[in-house]
Amino acid sequence: MNAEDELVSHLMSTPVVALDPKTDVGHLLRLSENLSIHHFPLVDQAGLFGVVCTCDVAEARPEQVVAQFARRPPVTVRPDATAREAAAQMVRQGVGSVVVADDEGVWGILTRDDLAAAVPGLMKNLHCRNCSSREHLRPGPDHSLICPNCAARDLPTRND
Repeated sequence: MNAEDELVSHLMSTPVVALDPKTDVGHLLRLSENLSIHHFPLVDQAGLFGVVCTCDVAEARPEQVVAQFARRPPVTVRPDATAREAAAQMVRQGVGSVVVADDEGVWGILTRDDLAAAVPGLMKNLHCRNCSSREHLRPGPDHSLICPNCAARDLPTRND
């Protein structure tokens, strides 16, 4: 089998650390530091609410609730999706992770780094256009990807 055809259910990180959308940013950041996790699905009584990354809350106050910073709707793939399909979804949506979920709930999470480790060639073009980082990429100019550090340096100087 071609590595790009591997099921995401075999590549995803489990167990997934899901948070209530009402969780405060300070708690999320402590969990991130203690567990070395950067992407958190948000789940409430109705199911999958959204997903938040530590970069999404970088400027937030610790007492703010994470729901304010969540990507909604969350980018998801089904457990039977392939690595290729997950990578395409990440590129299309400009995200660094997809939540693996179906009608039964959240199964796990698959990050850009998970895919790069499992199928190196699949993610070769997914890096910051300036520094080649794969961390916290966002859509940049000309459909390229850019990390927050390089994006901050690219901001024009304001003359207020």
